Amino acid sequence: MAGKCSVCEHAARREIDKALVTRSDSMRNIAERFGVSTTALARHKKRHIPQLVRAAESIQATQEATSGAALMEELEALRGRVRAILDKAEERDELRVALQAVRELRECIKAQAELGVQAELEARVDELERMLEAGAGAVGR
Repeated sequence: MAGKCSVCEHAARREIDKALVTRSDSMRNIAERFGVSTTALARHKKRHIPQLVRAAESIQATQEATSGAALMEELEALRGRVRAILDKAEERDELRVALQAVRELRECIKAQAELGVQAELEARVDELERMLEAGAGAVGR
């Protein structure tokens, strides 16, 4: 039975993984910095880093799929379908169906408004972060 990965058990695993993924230094220097053997580091990189990269890519894909823009597009398409159902129901004088469609249309509009506000807030936060980073860079000079 193989032993546990000493790098996975290391207190600074996140920093080690980051150094390996970003290739910020040589394997030898990373091993020396964190007090692990180059063999253990190479084994960890071969066995565990690909899993981390795949997990990160999966998370990124999920985040992109649920981004505000993608959700807005989905809501807009749904809103169009609900509007078409409402129009048909009104043409056929099906008031109960029309009323249900109005409720659904209202929910679509409400969700779009909430997403729009969220997107605006996120944009403002991003802008503030850029301003803070620029200000911190100017202070360091």
